[in-house]
Amino acid sequence: MKDYYSTLGVPREGTIDDIKKAYRKKALECHPDRNPGDAKAEAQFKEVSEAYEVLSDENRRRIYDQYGEDGLKNAGGMGGGFPGGGGFSSMDEALRTFMGAFGGGGGPFESFFGGHPEEMGSARRGASKQVNLSIRFEEAARGMDKEITIMNLLPCKSCNGTGAKTKNGIKSCPTCQGKGQVFQNRGFFSMVTACPQCHGAGQLITDPCKACGGEGRVKDRQNITIRIPPGIDSGMSMKMDGYGEAGLAGGPPGDLFVNITVEPHSTFHRQGDDVVLEYPVSFIEATLGCRKDMPTPLGETVKIIIPEGTQSGKTLRLSGKGIPNVHGNGRGDLLIKIIVETPVRLNEKQKALLKSFQELETEQNNPNRKSFLDKLKGLFS
Repeated sequence: MKDYYSTLGVPREGTIDDIKKAYRKKALECHPDRNPGDAKAEAQFKEVSEAYEVLSDENRRRIYDQYGEDGLKNAGGMGGGFPGGGGFSSMDEALRTFMGAFGGGGGPFESFFGGHPEEMGSARRGASKQVNLSIRFEEAARGMDKEITIMNLLPCKSCNGTGAKTKNGIKSCPTCQGKGQVFQNRGFFSMVTACPQCHGAGQLITDPCKACGGEGRVKDRQNITIRIPPGIDSGMSMKMDGYGEAGLAGGPPGDLFVNITVEPHSTFHRQGDDVVLEYPVSFIEATLGCRKDMPTPLGETVKIIIPEGTQSGKTLRLSGKGIPNVHGNGRGDLLIKIIVETPVRLNEKQKALLKSFQELETEQNNPNRKSFLDKLKGLFS
């Protein structure tokens, strides 16, 4: 089993700066241009570059630390000459890693490379986009499909995204023979750069499409159906893979990020997955108790019992009648806060009945008031 840490001469707890520093030193020592015709140095250059590819990537390093080299193989295609963690297949791949280590962050070789290796070539991933979407409370609670229309850069229909008017309008680049890259010698370094004539495409458009001017994409309206999951809330964002702008020269499209705002409801107030409902009842209903039909956020109707003697502000909980969890982990509760209304605009008969009732009241009818008055007496005694 390969020990990438020993290959670079860094401890397992080494930082990314330690790893980069060690790689740069070893890669310069065994670089093929410094050791022409030395097969051992070439093999060592590939080994240290392979170790750096793994340990400089947080995800690959985590897999390697936990599962070793077999874990990298089982992880599948990791890109950049690492098909399943099997190592570099050519010196070109090792040289790209070398250039990435020396060219990043405005280093002295960046002007030679034209940026990072992944930025070379004309194939470009399309830009990602963001849209803001406002939905109603009920739509967020139940989930739904929502159709929106955006202006987007889409593949040109006239040329199917090729940028050429006809198939014969695309020719192989004579400078790089269709490879998209050229090699240059800079001292003892062998540099690979994007072809200056085709800008890395490997092809030249000799008869551009009139609809898109040779770019292969045009701005147009795009209808998109967004599947809103039940339980989504304000501030959440949904990623829709491939719904951003079309890529350039065969590059993949970008993504679309949908930022959600849920409009407030006139009655329900959300607290996470729970929902609070302030429910007014009359003085008589709270005193004698009653049964009520209660609405829920998903449109159901449930019967509840308001107990005799319920005080204003008391909260009744209905488990599982709130908002569905957006990740599918059950459903919140419905919290019913009872608001006892004091009667207003009484007629003379109603007032007389209440005065008669007042004469019959005892301390047991109002225990909280008695306790409160006793506390007040203690404050002034």
